[in-house]
Amino acid sequence: MTNLNTPLSILGGMTAQTFIDEYWQKKPLLIRGGLVDFTPPLEADELAGMAMEEEIESRIVIEKGISPWEMRQGPFTEDTFATLPEKEWTLLVQAVDHWVPEVQALKEQFEFLPSWRLDDVMISYATEGGSVGPHYDQYDVFLVQVSGKRRWQVLAPDEYQDSAIPNIKLHILDNFPVNPEMDWELEAGDILYLPPNFAHNGRSLDDECMTYSIGFRAPSLQDVLTGICDKLCETDNVKDRFAAPETASRQHSAHISKDDIQYLQSELANLISQPDLLAEWLGETMSESKYPEYLTPLNQQEVDEAFANATQGQTFIRPGDARICYYTPQSDDNSIRVFCNGENLKVDAELTGFVEAVCHQVEFDFSGLDLQQNSDLEPLVRFLIGQQGLIELVAPEE
Repeated sequence: MTNLNTPLSILGGMTAQTFIDEYWQKKPLLIRGGLVDFTPPLEADELAGMAMEEEIESRIVIEKGISPWEMRQGPFTEDTFATLPEKEWTLLVQAVDHWVPEVQALKEQFEFLPSWRLDDVMISYATEGGSVGPHYDQYDVFLVQVSGKRRWQVLAPDEYQDSAIPNIKLHILDNFPVNPEMDWELEAGDILYLPPNFAHNGRSLDDECMTYSIGFRAPSLQDVLTGICDKLCETDNVKDRFAAPETASRQHSAHISKDDIQYLQSELANLISQPDLLAEWLGETMSESKYPEYLTPLNQQEVDEAFANATQGQTFIRPGDARICYYTPQSDDNSIRVFCNGENLKVDAELTGFVEAVCHQVEFDFSGLDLQQNSDLEPLVRFLIGQQGLIELVAPEE
């Protein structure tokens, strides 16, 4: 893991510890020249090409389209782009890091924060005046200006009312002021960090404006409660029932007393007071692929073949859409639970360093791996291969 007291270029020379203490989930930070030595891997036409693919999520927002703030869902065609207006439209392509290794490498520069919370990289391309309207996100985001210029206007959560323009698909604030106090122009290489619920309005100042948005997963507490409930109900104990002792505070046989409610609160608190179960739900949920419909775990024969190739020196990589993390159970500090793309495996805690290496590196040669050093090592490698956290690097055909 990154030394939190080491100055980071992606933070403009600030240390991760300073950023966490003073800015993370507290207030915005403008980082001038934070993006260094990065050559944009995609031109505008290549991004448009991605938006024509069926499996890639994309949108186009036209401020003055058929209707105000018209939003179109991809996949698109060449005719779509040929008939767009000259100005004031934006193309948004989601999860580009899943498909482009250079974008994945950029995302990993933000691993001074929990990597298991990093979501994906959305790329927006905008013509002059292009915008998706003033809005807020319910998660942390780094807005990385890769090319062109964009003006960002920002409001703190207590500076706006959550009132949206009616009868449009987007949630665009209808009361965003013209000249807010936080108002910056970003050039290529600049980065703007925004905590959750800070409203922001970005507008391109020229053609060829490209911004990478690096967001963090933030499930709502309602989603957490639903997920934990489902997890708890996987092992139903019919003997666990509401059984409040009788209380002297009952005013009438029809009266539900405060003691009854306190009993219920206490029993529910005891029910969810299971740290290892909570960690299992969190690990499975936060490691789940963004597009699980495109992720098919390998069958046993495929795992056997891939594992044999791995031991014989075939190069493996951790793909951009792989999500891997681990947890040390409170009930057993001699083991760790490894999560990969929504599934988990319990292995010896001695393999923690191996798991961290897999999470940190991208390319692997397992031919020299001593499988005898730990009996859990082979099952772990097989698990990661089977869940496609590790895949064979196939040489392109000539």
